Amino acid sequence: MGKLTPPGAFHPLERRARKTIQNHDMLAAGEHVLVAVSGGADSVALLHCLVALSSEYDLRLTVAHLNHRIRGKAADADADFVRRMSLELGLPFVGATVEVKRQAELTGRNLEEHARGVRYGFLRAAARRAGAGKIAVGHNRNDQAETALFRFLRGSGIAGLAAIRPVVDDLVIRPLLDCGRGLILDYLERRAIGYREDASNNDLRYARNRLRHETIPCLERGFNPRLVPTLARQARMAGEAWDYIRTQAVRALSGILSSAGEGRALAIPALMGLHPALRKEVVRQALLESLGSLRGIGSVHVEGILSLCARRKGDGQVQLPHGGRAVRQFDTLTLLGRPPAEAPAYTHPLPVPGQCVIAQTGVTLRASTCLAPDPASRKLPSHPQAFLDASTLPGPLTVRSRIPGDRYGGEGRRKVKRMLIDARIPRLERARLPMVVSGDAVVWIPGFRPSRRHEAEPGTPCILVEMLPAPESERCAE
Repeated sequence: MGKLTPPGAFHPLERRARKTIQNHDMLAAGEHVLVAVSGGADSVALLHCLVALSSEYDLRLTVAHLNHRIRGKAADADADFVRRMSLELGLPFVGATVEVKRQAELTGRNLEEHARGVRYGFLRAAARRAGAGKIAVGHNRNDQAETALFRFLRGSGIAGLAAIRPVVDDLVIRPLLDCGRGLILDYLERRAIGYREDASNNDLRYARNRLRHETIPCLERGFNPRLVPTLARQARMAGEAWDYIRTQAVRALSGILSSAGEGRALAIPALMGLHPALRKEVVRQALLESLGSLRGIGSVHVEGILSLCARRKGDGQVQLPHGGRAVRQFDTLTLLGRPPAEAPAYTHPLPVPGQCVIAQTGVTLRASTCLAPDPASRKLPSHPQAFLDASTLPGPLTVRSRIPGDRYGGEGRRKVKRMLIDARIPRLERARLPMVVSGDAVVWIPGFRPSRRHEAEPGTPCILVEMLPAPESERCAE
């Protein structure tokens, strides 16, 4: 291994970690750092490295250890080791024990994924209680290379190939990410620092261990002896490209995303006008805003949404995890976190004169009598209105929701469904529109001109029907 590092001198690992800290603005002077220590070589080296740099940065350090109880007595021994080491270094220690394997079995979750979630949940909670502004974890360059290769083999996109990020949420930091495993072991040996060996790291039943002990050594022998730094460099470049794409996607999203009732709406022409490299991330960010999480969202969902948007016309939808949906209606894509409540069917009489509040849609229809004005002299109303010829109406007026087969003006006239489609009324809104009906004929839909068969001529007696917002206190009344 060579000569021992002279007392007081920085080891190459400490210098490299300091450079990583500086390059990514990981620490500020006087920072309180919670250091996650499992007892293994990486986390122990991380702790001692931060102790060595603490005077330079005026750091306050707290040691945190979570006992997963996955390895029984060996896990208990790891916890005791970390606790004693913290005491020897004069550092505060926080620990917890969780039966992670039992929890995963009871919930049917993947053990490795569940253990990771529990671990970071513990660390974030411990940091809050301790008042620590950063959480330091011990991932190194070999971990970076293994993760990048593992994700490549599984078909990850550029976000996955960026692998392990140096800083996450301005909270989790990885000072050893540019340090190889060989440098870490050299550091521990030169400093005469003990650590715990995890026997499960050599268990070839785990895919990550096979990658570490078989695949990467094979590729190093046959293709690239510097495969680990090469993969780590590729991950860094992917991360830089991904940061740029994500920044541009968020900027683009702000101009094409809008609220839409219970969900969010994307303008499809604007989305499809973006560079292909941005579209997927814009959709992912829109899903994140709409659903609150990307849990369960995969490339199949994003690509399905983009395929739906690429059609020249027509409606359609893509099912999303946890009951969510992406619904296309004309040139709008609506992202729904859960199925919307079905619009209830309704029917209410509309007396003349009188009014009816449609509680299901939040509007009031009011009817009165007057002389129909000349269309050219009418002022544009602040609310929709229709002037109907009472002599042409086959029966009393009714306000109801649309039903299949409705025709505007009665038998032989245009289908209401086709009218609404041509007017580009989203399908989710069609069932809520009030129809003013006489007999079997739809004589007026607010927002449209009345049926020509039933529209009053200027200067003739007529029924004026107006749509107004409904006061919450009102009900159907004469």
